Amino acid sequence: MKSLTECATNSLEWRRGDSSPLSFELRNDDGTFATLVFLDKECILARVETAEGTWTLKHLGVLNPVVTLREEGGKVNLATFHPHAFRHGKLEFQDGAVFDWTWHHGMGPGGTFTDQEGTPLVRIHARTGRDLTSPPGLEQGDVELNSAHSARFRHALLAAFGWYLVIFDHLKVRDEVAAETGLRM
Repeated sequence: MKSLTECATNSLEWRRGDSSPLSFELRNDDGTFATLVFLDKECILARVETAEGTWTLKHLGVLNPVVTLREEGGKVNLATFHPHAFRHGKLEFQDGAVFDWTWHHGMGPGGTFTDQEGTPLVRIHARTGRDLTSPPGLEQGDVELNSAHSARFRHALLAAFGWYLVIFDHLKVRDEVAAETGLRM
């Protein structure tokens, strides 16, 4: 696996992996830069691997939901994502780094992580594939990186975190629509 610090391009793509329908690889022509594997059918728990390490992402709570980031096997949250009203959220790392997440409106599933000054760092736009019925129903996603930012070593982790949020949100919306449709019948 390669580090994004060595990536010559700013355009990558999330693609379904071979290991399961719930696995994805962040790739371009140069190789793989991250993987994201959902470890359960509800897409609550996932493992992220980059050249810099392996982590888990986990969605917790219903009324006050958060998503935590831990080193794989660890018990300490290295970062916590707090979703806010109006389709925004804040990812706060233990070392003080903070990134804002904003969902795209009207462009299909996706969003952008920005730094505290509002500079876009990682943009994600999901593309649906032919197989919309099997989980998660999103086949690929385009990823744009800001190459000028000094925290580029975190871009693979931000891209994985954003893709996790997109997939989780997509499944939640899909399940709500299915439940509403079932009530009408």
